[in-house]
Amino acid sequence: MNMENIDANRDHNDSSVEFLYGTRLGKILLEFILAVKVPKLLGAFLRSPLSHFYIKSFIAKNGIDMSDFKDYEEAGFGGTKRFKSFNDFFTRKKEASALKVDFEPTRLVSPCDSLLSVYKITEDAKFHIKGFDYSLEDFFCSERGAFKSPELLSQMKAFAGGDCLVFRLCATDYHRFCYFDDGKHSGELGGNHFLEGKLYSVQPKACENFRVYTKNRRSWTILDTAHFGKVAQVEVGAFSVGGIVNHLPSDGKNEFKRGDEKGFFDLHGSTIVLLFEKDRIELRDEILEAWKSGEVRVRYGEYIGKTKTN
Repeated sequence: MNMENIDANRDHNDSSVEFLYGTRLGKILLEFILAVKVPKLLGAFLRSPLSHFYIKSFIAKNGIDMSDFKDYEEAGFGGTKRFKSFNDFFTRKKEASALKVDFEPTRLVSPCDSLLSVYKITEDAKFHIKGFDYSLEDFFCSERGAFKSPELLSQMKAFAGGDCLVFRLCATDYHRFCYFDDGKHSGELGGNHFLEGKLYSVQPKACENFRVYTKNRRSWTILDTAHFGKVAQVEVGAFSVGGIVNHLPSDGKNEFKRGDEKGFFDLHGSTIVLLFEKDRIELRDEILEAWKSGEVRVRYGEYIGKTKTN
């Protein structure tokens, strides 16, 4: 396992994020930016052919390996791209042969390329992330107090005492994500529930100053998995657009298999949160040891834990 640890004491925020989320003036400006829908305008630009010029410099600046993408070709002055826009590049899809997924049934795999954080859910269904206390209700319901059915409340309680894994995708990561296990009952999917919200950044400084995991746009579903029980998956959008695309089964059967692509994010950093029931998973010792110093780099389909044996 090629484990990369992210030092918790290092600064991993863009300078603009430090200003907008870390200063009083910046926070005022940030709320103005969101109010006048600058992210939406920026998104429109990045989806247009006018943004094509930005692709080559973004690849070069961030050292992105494009060898796994069939529609990339080296030509002329250091590389050209057949993508129609920056967003076309950003949502690029790898060849199936380039996706390395661990298919050992009892192993837990990462659903995406990301930086992983690990938290315990208390018996009263709360957990602490970056200075804020969150409840399970925060994740499943909107800030406006959306109606909570008895069935939903029961589902929330099921994760009390369990584990919360937060996968934070950086702008340079591959932004498609997969199912981490097979479905239990003919691969059943509980349906995706979309919650509208704001589009704060998910960089560390933003998470320390705003309750981004409950204020941001997100989509959640309950997965009935073969080896890890009922698992809640919450996809959280972020600046600049926060588009969350989940594939709908064409056959209407809502079936899923480990390694199948579940969906993808549109434009810039995003986050996936997995909530597990109590005593369901056991993370690798290397993950837990590395987490003591900060976020841990994990890869799409990589073995990060296993089913817990009592």
